[in-house]
Amino acid sequence: MLAVNTANVAQRSLSAVVWNYAGAIARALAQLGVQVVLARVLGPQVYGQFAVLLVVIGFGWLLAESGMGAALIQMQEVTDDAIRQAIGAVLLQGGIVGLALMGAAPYLASLFDEPALTGPLMVCGPLVVLQGLCNIPASLMRRNFDMKRWQLIQVGAYVTSFGGLGIALALTGWGVWSLVAAFACQSFIAVLAAYSIVRHPLRPLFRMSAGLRSYSAKVLGSALASWAVDTLDRAIVGRIWGVTALGAYSAALGLARAPATLLSHSVHSVSLAMASRLQSDNERLCRGYCAVSAGMALVLLPAFALLAVASEPLILLLYGDRWIEAIPLFRAFAVAMPCYVLATNTASFMWATGSVGKELASQLLVATVLLLGFAVSGALPLSLAVWLVPIAHALRSLMLYLLLSRRIGLAHRRFARALAGGLVLAAAAVGAWLLSGWLPLEAYPRPAVIVRFAFVGLLLVALVVATRGLLIGEELCGVLRGRLPSNRVGRLVSRVLGL
Repeated sequence: MLAVNTANVAQRSLSAVVWNYAGAIARALAQLGVQVVLARVLGPQVYGQFAVLLVVIGFGWLLAESGMGAALIQMQEVTDDAIRQAIGAVLLQGGIVGLALMGAAPYLASLFDEPALTGPLMVCGPLVVLQGLCNIPASLMRRNFDMKRWQLIQVGAYVTSFGGLGIALALTGWGVWSLVAAFACQSFIAVLAAYSIVRHPLRPLFRMSAGLRSYSAKVLGSALASWAVDTLDRAIVGRIWGVTALGAYSAALGLARAPATLLSHSVHSVSLAMASRLQSDNERLCRGYCAVSAGMALVLLPAFALLAVASEPLILLLYGDRWIEAIPLFRAFAVAMPCYVLATNTASFMWATGSVGKELASQLLVATVLLLGFAVSGALPLSLAVWLVPIAHALRSLMLYLLLSRRIGLAHRRFARALAGGLVLAAAAVGAWLLSGWLPLEAYPRPAVIVRFAFVGLLLVALVVATRGLLIGEELCGVLRGRLPSNRVGRLVSRVLGL
């Protein structure tokens, strides 16, 4: 039996969040460097082809994994039989889904008018099984708050696979196959490394308890709705505006979502484990939710506000003139990402408090709005239709918050105070960027962009320090006061922030 000591949940959760954020930053930096190289080498069309493959793999993985990982995390105690049942479900469902994808590959390729995708689409079949199996040891690591080693695994697997194998194959002319091979390599490394740490039972059990089946079915429904919100827009874009436009769309979305996805997954995994252990105490849930939301707002809101106003110089600096069509798309995605991450955090608290069904209903409504909106806007330029994305994510975030606040008795004014610091920093970031345009740097366009970003960053840090903790929020300050003084660096940070 794999059990978790519930003592010091708050401290262990904070430690896990710190390691998740450290891993998120490392992966975001790695992805930025690798994706810039791959985008310049491969171009928009290949990126569009790989985006189609990711849509298929993502859908197949959800059906193969079917909420088993979240079910293992949510359990009060995880038995060997529960793990074996999860493995059996993944193998059985993944095998069926994989065979179906392999058979449907020619039809999917013709749907996007890309016959060359038939072979890569057939490879998606075994990849969804591999992805589903990888989530079992990964979920057990997250349940045990072992975020340090899991983040190291993720960073190492990505850098080795995409930064090494992927770039090497791209430079030798493998096209979309270079990205497929890198994805497969990353999955193999992750599953082997995670299993070497957890060492869970491997023999599958092809039956499932009623509780596991019920919870996993609810999670699967919610995950499918979330996948529809996050992914099906790319399928529709590729079908209506073409694969090359999909390449620009995917590159812009990837650049905006790389840090957002890592942060949302980091917070989601820790929030789910923490809230699952506090689910009977509404006041502690309110404090935890406000503390996590305040921390995310301080990072997300100023960062993406800055990216939105600086989208043109940033895209040209990173990707070059071939990607100019991605500029207005990236601006819309930068507006959408804070809502996306905040909604993911709220969803984890909904899951932990047994409100998966309500969270599913909200996602289905938003998915319908988003997909129908794209379907009927085919006559518009993609640069205008793309604003459906931030509208849909804002609607989803608001609906989930209203559901959770009613569930745990959270006052709206209390939550607004938690977000206030991030909103102030976002306004300061936009103002600082506009102000930095007056600096005499026009003769050196690329260094000027870097200098302007550095100027904004330093100003925001100075603002946080000068306000002496006022922008951090009451709940987050309480958590930091209890954690930071435990070491010398923490005590220094505490003094600097005025905590």
